[in-house]
Amino acid sequence: MSHSLDPKNQTLPADTSEQLNAEAELLEESFESADTLEDFTSALMESLTAKLHANIDEIFKNK
Repeated sequence: MSHSLDPKNQTLPADTSEQLNAEAELLEESFESADTLEDFTSALMESLTAKLHANIDEIFKNK
């Protein structure tokens, strides 16, 4: 496999990295404030669902 195509060797753009860090911090706060694993799982699923819908909206905006 080519070095340039190896996903482990690719760096994220700064804005993407910052966004991921912010999302990770929010999830960490959700985990710390969650009383149960069920609460954390619910918060995680809500976050992922929101991201999925935003990505779908972005895809259809670009077509």
